[in-house]
Parts: sequence; structure tokens; C-alpha cells
Amino acid sequence: MMQLLIFKEVSNRIPRSLIQSLFDMMYQKEVSKKSQGMVNLIFTHDKRLKELNSQFRNKDRATDVLSFNIDEPLDSDSIFGEIYISLETALRQADDYNATLSEEIVRLSCHGFLHLLGYDHVDKKDEVVMKSKEEIYLSKVYS
Repeated sequence: MMQLLIFKEVSNRIPRSLIQSLFDMMYQKEVSKKSQGMVNLIFTHDKRLKELNSQFRNKDRATDVLSFNIDEPLDSDSIFGEIYISLETALRQADDYNATLSEEIVRLSCHGFLHLLGYDHVDKKDEVVMKSKEEIYLSKVYS
């Protein structure tokens, strides 16, 4: 069983129960039942995302979400991956998308989980698949 650990470096409220429901649903559908380990979900600032984006992707700017696969999910002590979400960017995007901050946080969490699971949006075909998965999971978590 995969375990989600949520960390906050910000004071904003986080919709933990919605994120946990989303995580449980996605990992039940997408990950082998034998997989174990933890996923760290870290809510932080633009400055931290900019540093990570620069260090790992050679892009010297903040972004909304970054996902990193770390260990093979072989035992409960392994860290399968980490997801970093900038609450500052989430707040701006929520406004741009006419969504609540909570909705944008859940969407970015879904996006980050999908990246950990191997989905990407580098080319158009992969982007369509990833966006479709995102829409399916988000509609289920809110139904």
C-alpha cells in the first residue's frame, strides 16, 4: 500500500481529505497492489519551485508543480516520489482559471501524481492522454 504524507511550508489551508481521496483512488487504479512506499506532497513557495526547476530542469523560473520519482516502491520505508506545489502559483492560476484555491490545489496534486506514475505531456499525444486521465480522476473525486 502506498502512503501519502503531506507537508506544508505555507500557512494556507490544504484540502487534505480531497487530496487523500484522490491519491487513494489513483493509486488503486494505476499502481500494482504489491507496490509500497510513501509519496511526499510538499506545499511551498515560488522561490523553492524556482530553485528545484533550475537545479533539475535547467529552467530558471518558478513553476506550479514538480514531481520526482525517487525509489522503487518495494517496501514501506521507500520513498516512491515527491511532489512540490507552489501555493503562490496555485493562487494565481486559480484566479486565471476562475477556480477556488482548493480546486487548483487538487488539480495540481492530480497532475503531480500522474507525473509520478509515468504520464507526461511533452508531445501532443501524451498531453491528450494525461489531460484525459486528469479530467477522469478530478470528476470522480468531486462526484
